[in-house]
Amino acid sequence: MIESIIELKKIKKSYFSGSKEIRVLNSVDLEVRRGEKISIIGASGSGKTTLLSIIGTILKPDEGEVIIDGQNISKMNERELENIRGRKISFVFQNGYLIEELSVEENILLFASRAGVKRDEVKRIMKIFGIPERAYVWELSGGEYQRVAIARALCVFPEILLADEPTGNLDPQTAYEVITETLKIMGENTTFVLVTHNMNIAKMLDKIYKIENGTLKEIKKDEL
Repeated sequence: MIESIIELKKIKKSYFSGSKEIRVLNSVDLEVRRGEKISIIGASGSGKTTLLSIIGTILKPDEGEVIIDGQNISKMNERELENIRGRKISFVFQNGYLIEELSVEENILLFASRAGVKRDEVKRIMKIFGIPERAYVWELSGGEYQRVAIARALCVFPEILLADEPTGNLDPQTAYEVITETLKIMGENTTFVLVTHNMNIAKMLDKIYKIENGTLKEIKKDEL
């Protein structure tokens, strides 16, 4: 039996604009089994990034439970949450957050060294992604930049990879290549949650979920 690594139970999250409450997530349930690759789609402002941030322990829900690898994190303090993030979860964001002053290799090694990952392994992942070792961040194309950001996240071999529109600024062919390479490196055991507007990219993963009116539901690929 393949156990769940991510469970969301009756998650609610609201923001306030002045005195007006805006409910973004309304009693959302989600179960992701270890090694599953899922995509989350929805209109801009529908709550995709909020949901991803809750899964990644960056945001706390107003109500509901978040269970990561059997641990209920809903009532954990920040130090405990940092430990979960450090051991189990890696993030990739659309803008990458690479350090411009460092070389590509230095950007990845800086992150990898914290997890005790050796330089040879970093170089292996860089080679798969076709990343030039001696280039600086400011020299990279859009596709190369995102490859570096994803390689940096994957080099620590996280149990869960969360990605928020990592191919949003790329042309369709480059986006397809980047996700294909990502899936190849992570293998069967890494769980992948991808937020995307690209329906073709969404279809590359095992399951597709759509956020609409604060609720989350699974949809079939032939519905897109």
